[in-house]
Amino acid sequence: MNKTQTGLLLLLVTFISLALAWNISIPAYENLDEMEHVEVIRHIAVTEKLPIHGEAEVAGFHVRQEASQPPLYHLLGAAWVRAWNLPLEAPTATAIPGTFVACGSGDTTYNRVTWSRNPYLEFPGQGHRRTTHSLRLLSTLLQCVTIGGTWMLARRISLRSSARLLAVAIVALNPQFLLVAAGVNNDNLVTPLATWALVLLLDIWKRGPTPPRLLGLGILTGLAALSKLSGIGLLGLAGITLLVYTWQKRPPFKQLLVWGLLTGTPTLLLVTPWLIWNWRIYGDPTALTPMLEIVGRTTTRVDFWGSFQLMLRSYWGQLPCAFYPRALYWHFFILLGGGLLGLLLQSRRGFVTQAEQLILGGWFAIIVIAWIRWNALTPATGGRLLFPAAPALAILLAIGWQTLHRNLVRTWSVVLPLGALLTLLAGAIPLFTPPPRLSANTAMTATSNITFGAGDIALESYEVNLVKPGLACWLVQSSYCRPALELTLYLKAPHPLSQDLGLAVQLVSARPGDNTLRLAYNAWPGHGNLPTSALPAGQLFREHLLLPLPESEYPTQAWKLQVAFFDEKTNLRLPVAIDGEPVGDAAVLETLRVPGGQNPCADLPPLETPVLFNEAIALTHAVAEPGASGWEVQLCWENLAMVDVDYTVFVHAYATDGTLLGTGDGPPMAQAFPSQLWQPGDRILDIHALEAEQTPANIAVGLYHPQTGVRLEAFSGTERQPNDAVIIWSP
Repeated sequence: MNKTQTGLLLLLVTFISLALAWNISIPAYENLDEMEHVEVIRHIAVTEKLPIHGEAEVAGFHVRQEASQPPLYHLLGAAWVRAWNLPLEAPTATAIPGTFVACGSGDTTYNRVTWSRNPYLEFPGQGHRRTTHSLRLLSTLLQCVTIGGTWMLARRISLRSSARLLAVAIVALNPQFLLVAAGVNNDNLVTPLATWALVLLLDIWKRGPTPPRLLGLGILTGLAALSKLSGIGLLGLAGITLLVYTWQKRPPFKQLLVWGLLTGTPTLLLVTPWLIWNWRIYGDPTALTPMLEIVGRTTTRVDFWGSFQLMLRSYWGQLPCAFYPRALYWHFFILLGGGLLGLLLQSRRGFVTQAEQLILGGWFAIIVIAWIRWNALTPATGGRLLFPAAPALAILLAIGWQTLHRNLVRTWSVVLPLGALLTLLAGAIPLFTPPPRLSANTAMTATSNITFGAGDIALESYEVNLVKPGLACWLVQSSYCRPALELTLYLKAPHPLSQDLGLAVQLVSARPGDNTLRLAYNAWPGHGNLPTSALPAGQLFREHLLLPLPESEYPTQAWKLQVAFFDEKTNLRLPVAIDGEPVGDAAVLETLRVPGGQNPCADLPPLETPVLFNEAIALTHAVAEPGASGWEVQLCWENLAMVDVDYTVFVHAYATDGTLLGTGDGPPMAQAFPSQLWQPGDRILDIHALEAEQTPANIAVGLYHPQTGVRLEAFSGTERQPNDAVIIWSP
């Protein structure tokens, strides 16, 4: 065995190993459209019939849009299930309520699980879950055929052995390809069939269109079309290739007709029965109409640039509900960009012929056009839709890198395996890993005695910090460029629970009666992985969250951090008790100072000279204006030094003889920003309502200690103010 063959074998072993790791790590049905594909296979295995939209659902099969997909992959899957005598029971998995799932970009990578399960009992699983993981193995074996086809395709082109291995690696070590190969999905059959069809097409071009090759191409094309509709595009590529071949070789026109018949006849014989069946059942030979009725049609103008960006990213990696951290894509974009640059330059070097570029590039263009058409019908930005042409693209990129430098080709042999492994370890696994179960003697910084419900869940301890994530901003996603709440909860269910409850983490305004939210996070525990019905009774576990604060225009102020558990169906929260005493339906853990913008104090008239209170707080602006129900007093405070008391502001209206006419005392910002949380440089816009029975002679303000009533010394310049009160208004 030479070095090239050894390298190919190592690539194949690496691919199988990583695909198996993906199989184990991704819970059943969390792969792309997996529940529906599994259910189509189960329907065929149980009823020995193809599913029909409407009828299959009534019979209890969750097939949705996949019922009218081309059936070859599902027929093969049903045969696999029967051959291994796998369980055919209906899935007991239930969809997690949408309020607990954060599909899309989102601010965090949490809450991406869509199907309920006990994460501690996922693999190998029993019943329907074992069937799903076994069907995934079939997909992996099918994609091994793609790996072999990519190698054979690369051999048909004059590339160095290192570039051939790179082409195979680009396919096999693409994290999205690995995910698909470790899932139940018909992409796993159309891709190998299309790849070997391209091998035959290159043979036809280079060695001539013999009947066995043409018949083989027609059969592979028909089988590909029976796996996925895009496979029929191979017939168009074959037609174009034969026309160009005829134009160059000038055979008799009759010969061209024979070639066309040899290619097209087996394709039509394979596909026509399925088209007729669709016409009879749905009145649509492609069966796209009932599928679109389920997935929904595009009703707005397609944003092709946005769709292209999502397609580009998801080509290298995307789970059904989330992308991976951004750093895991960088080397793939370099791979793509460098390969395309080298491909543009390669025409001077002549590594591949124009015909070879036509076949590879033409097939990729056909698949892209098919995607554009499908995306115009229904939102479809998944990169896997281009996978039938993945080997063709990989070879073109390998040609580009060979053009740039042979040593760069070798570099990728190290980078790509590491990238695939890192994507699994840092991208996929963390999304589905349940929280660690801790021993009873786990060290905790503090203890709390907070219980939810009738002692159903206990919060043993917690840790809270506001942090600037730093590297996460660059490595994970842009939301982590903002400050984030880092919260660790140590939770325990003293007894088994039958109900699945949501965990709510909120930052609520510290102002009494104000329910404004600065942050709201709702999920099942374990980042959405752990339904409370699966909580191990009496087992302590840790829930660690890093929640970026949403962008807002709120000023710097105080927010209460509170935690609650609630029933998603009724939205009712469990009662909370601290040390056995009821405290409502939410546990307030801390009052936090959350950075924001500075208050618009410049809009108020400034005092001629700022007034200093104990040399720690300055009153810089003030205005009092009469209204329909009294006076509105607006004050602007500036913090000069930290204080350890939550002072109260007094606002007094006096008559000419000094009689007190009315007051508007209260904490700054009505308790929304206690002075103990102020930091030097803070500016606080503070508004008070003052009621007075008659027009006052003056209005004075100041600060005092809420427990002792002692006022803070007030100085305007070097002059202490009488009664430590600042007159801000007089007629």
